[in-house]
Formats: sequence, structure tokens, C-alpha cells
Amino acid sequence: MLLRNWPIPAAKGSIVLLHGTAEHSGRYEHVATYLNQCGYAVYAGDLPGWGRSFGRKGHVDAFREYLEAVREWLDQVRAEAGAADKPLYLMGHSLGGLIAIRFLQQENGQDQVSGAILSSPCLKLRLAVPAWKRKAAEQLNRFWPKLRMSNQIAPWMVSRDETVRRQYDADPLVYRKVSVRWFCELQNAMRAAREEAEKLTVPLLIVQAGDDQLVDPAAAADFVKRASSSDKTFQLFPALYHEVLNEPEREQVLAAIGEWLHRRETRSPQI
Repeated sequence: MLLRNWPIPAAKGSIVLLHGTAEHSGRYEHVATYLNQCGYAVYAGDLPGWGRSFGRKGHVDAFREYLEAVREWLDQVRAEAGAADKPLYLMGHSLGGLIAIRFLQQENGQDQVSGAILSSPCLKLRLAVPAWKRKAAEQLNRFWPKLRMSNQIAPWMVSRDETVRRQYDADPLVYRKVSVRWFCELQNAMRAAREEAEKLTVPLLIVQAGDDQLVDPAAAADFVKRASSSDKTFQLFPALYHEVLNEPEREQVLAAIGEWLHRRETRSPQI
């Protein structure tokens, strides 16, 4: 799968960025620009089923398809000239944060990176899913796994910024349906990520929306507490909605990420 890339001369290291549900990597141009200014080359691809990627939109047969994409992208970045001996960070927003966690919890996953930066990771849904819909999904997953339904994400839920909401609503690459199989795989991945929090040992930063309309901030806070990383930071932004990198206070969030990276420049493990 093709990676977008934002290279810079003499980069201090590289960051592979994973987007969230329904969206695509093109929405992170401003994030990549900021990280370039911090001295890091940035890479981002469209996850299976989203954006310009191949496959049925809003669907994966198994969550491991995401993990395989991440492994492929990390291999590509390490193959870049001069990147092999520099820090390599995995950054993920929402679904991308969950994917990053599950990748790192797999065997040898943490040997691949120098640390993880997670933005409002999808560890537990706050968006209410009716019990009947959950039950129906379990049944349909056996007989009609590719059936797609609305993901119930409205533009007002992602950000308080009206411009961001309008752009989200009008973006032809934002696909706001998910399959029955996708929903069931998400449920299993969230549960496994929470249960295996102790497996995480790499340096970890989570920037979390306090007024998140989509995922539960308490789940992220609990995850950080139980993670085994000796170097871990949880930063809550109380009034912000889910997409903290697209909120009116985005510069504060980006600055927190930049400061975290700067503090590790002299001590990041090489991979």
C-alpha cells in the first residue's frame, strides 16, 4: 500500500501516522507539517477499507489486516536511506491508536519502534450502541458479515471547529458506514487491548479529549495506569472533542507532542 510521505533533510527520526475510523491520511497534512518543523519525517497511509486504499469500504475480514498494513509501512520506512539508525515512532488517532496498541502488544511489535503517540485512542466506545444492534451484529457476523450500516458519527461529534465539521461532512473520502464484521472485530480488539495493557513497555504519550463524544476518556487513563512502560504520559485536554488535532486548541496539543518528542531526543532507543 502506498504511503504518503513528508520527508525533510537530516531528519532526527521518523513517525508513522495511523488515521481513525471513516477518514484518511490526507486529513493530517497540518500534523505532518508541524512534526516536520520538529525535525521528523512523517509517513501515513490509508488503512484497509478507508480513503484511497483497496478493498471494500468500511470493512475488514479481520483486525489483523490493519496490523499487517502497519508492519508493511514500518518496513518501508526503515528501508528509507538513513532511517534505519534513527528513532521511529508509531502515532495513531482513535482507531489508529487502537491499531498501534494492538500492533505493539503482538510478539516483537515493540521491537519495531522507539515509542508510541496516541490521540484519543479507541479503547472503549462512548458513543451509545443499542443492545439490540450489538446482538444483531453478532448474528449477522455469521451470515452477512459485509453488510454495512451507519457508524453514527456526525460531524459535530469530531470537533468544535465549524470549518473542520464542514470539511469532514463534504470530504468524499470520508466514508461513514461500517460492516458488521468490522464492528465485531473492533469490539474484540478493544477488549483485548484493555486486557493486555500490561504488555506495553515502550515510551508512551496519550493526548486525550476530555469531552470526547466518541470514545471513553476514562478507558485511556486506565490504560496508561496499567501499562508497564516506565516512561508514560497521559495528558487530558478537558474541553476538547474527539479530534484533538483538529480542535481550536490544536496548537496546544501539537506543542505537547513536540515537547514529548524533544525530551526523548537524547535518550530514544535506537532500532
